[in-house]
Amino acid sequence: MKARLIPASSKSVKTAITVALSAVLATAGVAAAAHSDPAPTPHYERVGSEPHNLDQLKAQINAYYNGYPDASGHHHIGPHSRWAADVATQIGKARSYLEQRLAHNAPRIPAIMLDIDDTSISTYPVNADFDFGGGPDASAADAQANADNTYPVIKPTLDLAKWAHAHGVKVIFITGRHDNHTTVTRNQLTALRFPIDGLYLRPKSNPPSYLPCGTTCTAIPFKSNTRKYLEQAKGYDFIEAIGDQVSDYAGGYDDRGFKLPNPMYNIP
Repeated sequence: MKARLIPASSKSVKTAITVALSAVLATAGVAAAAHSDPAPTPHYERVGSEPHNLDQLKAQINAYYNGYPDASGHHHIGPHSRWAADVATQIGKARSYLEQRLAHNAPRIPAIMLDIDDTSISTYPVNADFDFGGGPDASAADAQANADNTYPVIKPTLDLAKWAHAHGVKVIFITGRHDNHTTVTRNQLTALRFPIDGLYLRPKSNPPSYLPCGTTCTAIPFKSNTRKYLEQAKGYDFIEAIGDQVSDYAGGYDDRGFKLPNPMYNIP
């Protein structure tokens, strides 16, 4: 059967073609708009007792540090972060209290205790690199950053330590790191210009007698018993203890504790 050819000059045919083309173009326009204007990300809402969304929490942590990756994907703390502002506020309070105690009711041998990780240096870069997930690769990267001394110093803590040392206050570091990292840790702190009047790490073997928990000490008994030993054996009076965890200053043998912000992990 042969197709019937309709003369192009026919008015009815021209009208039909125009309508058809308009419909096709309109449909194409709608499709193009759909591709060029993606639907906005729906707002996440928790249901019942559902916890906060993990991806959103990670994004909030990165925003808190004003974090950003460099060309190689390695993360850095951005300038003017809310984290830095909160650190400065807490260290300012610690400095004011220390000044007040030295001016009034100063002990015979005043001392302060400082934690290291996320108190004296920030481990945010490696934690962010590994999406705050930890694991063997993250632990290896953390050890390498400590050995290479690439973690950023927390300058308000450094300034406080220098001021305290210059005013006759013993600056004692008590850290949850194991004592097989003593040399690396001392070199790291020295390179960052921290004054060190004492450095105590958790024992992996042959624990000292002042640690009743031995090699199994968790943060609170290790740090508080170490402060107790220094108070009783050397006469140190810890005016304050500063750390990013409550466990850094809990357990006694310090007059006041100051907590620095750390939303990345918790050490009970």
